[in-house]
Amino acid sequence: MSIPLSEPPAPLALLGFRPGAGGIPRVMLDLIDGLHQQQVPVDLLLPAGDYPDLARLATPIPACFPLSSGDRQRARQELTHYLAERQPAALLSNKDRSSALLADLRAQDQCLPPVWLRIGSDVREKIRSKRIWRRSAYRAELLRSYRAADGLIANSSGVAESLAALLHQKRTPEQAPPIRTIANPLNLNRIAELSTAPAPHPWLADHSTPVILGMGRLVAVKDFPLLIRAFARLRHHRQARLIIVGEGRQRAALERLIRRLGLTDAVALPGYLDNPFAALARAALFVLSSRYEGSPNVLIEALACATSCVATDCRSGPRDILAQGQLGPLTPVGDVAALADAMRQTLEAPPAADTLLAAAQRFDLSRSVASYLQALGIASAAQLQPVP
Repeated sequence: MSIPLSEPPAPLALLGFRPGAGGIPRVMLDLIDGLHQQQVPVDLLLPAGDYPDLARLATPIPACFPLSSGDRQRARQELTHYLAERQPAALLSNKDRSSALLADLRAQDQCLPPVWLRIGSDVREKIRSKRIWRRSAYRAELLRSYRAADGLIANSSGVAESLAALLHQKRTPEQAPPIRTIANPLNLNRIAELSTAPAPHPWLADHSTPVILGMGRLVAVKDFPLLIRAFARLRHHRQARLIIVGEGRQRAALERLIRRLGLTDAVALPGYLDNPFAALARAALFVLSSRYEGSPNVLIEALACATSCVATDCRSGPRDILAQGQLGPLTPVGDVAALADAMRQTLEAPPAADTLLAAAQRFDLSRSVASYLQALGIASAAQLQPVP
């Protein structure tokens, strides 16, 4: 018999993750649950404060350690203290700020465990979204963080492509960190369970008129004005309603556009929903109208709810998720007429529910978690159990 383990496995430290509203926190909570199922302990490094969303975990809340967000020098001291105390097996960063912090420690020749960065957006678009005078410095900041890492995890092939293009501009591939493409982990069983909850809006309980659903932060990159204008065009051909779930700084502008187009009786902005799956499962169609993405979780969640989808063919993610348009139409970014036409055609001839559910399986939590552990070089406690 092999010798039993005398000590528990070292934890995986997660940085740059804050619970709250949105798709990314849901992904990270699912990842934590999946790691716990594999008996991998997780430490969260967070700014001081209360995080009630951690109660949504199906597993015990991980150990939490302070990591300042506003004082970089103090954050470096806190991280150094944490590393000495906990000696984690690896560090996984989810935000630019925490990735830069890890690069600082590497520059000081501190001995660090493997450092991996999770990148969830197309970096070409992230750089382009900055003001012109800021782009060069921002690009340099990203390159410094990425090149200091032991590896990068992209959540779609488009994100991986953008990372490779950025890293290899001035270095050979041998000098750049490896890039792994790992789909966002989703707890499909949990989605199926939550999707059976009561309808969160009266329109979703009324089957006489199909409901089109948009979802995400009310910000420019999601381009909800495009969705509203396409919906107005669709209404020339058939009756339908539109619900856009989410909150953000563009709410007032969207409300003005809805009034100007005479759609106040057909478009609703109910704000953030604790359980978006009950809405997704009852919608006749989900539409993603973004200008760019990384890997839009809500599009995968719609497939998991067997809901028909239409998406802009933006960088990046929709083309991967919708199998190059086989699972739902992909339309040019910003094209109102094309989006309206794709919405009409999909409402008239939706794909089979079984096809959508089967397509969602490749994003299952267990598959993604196994890929994360392999990339990070971490063996789960279950894998390390003594063999008789």
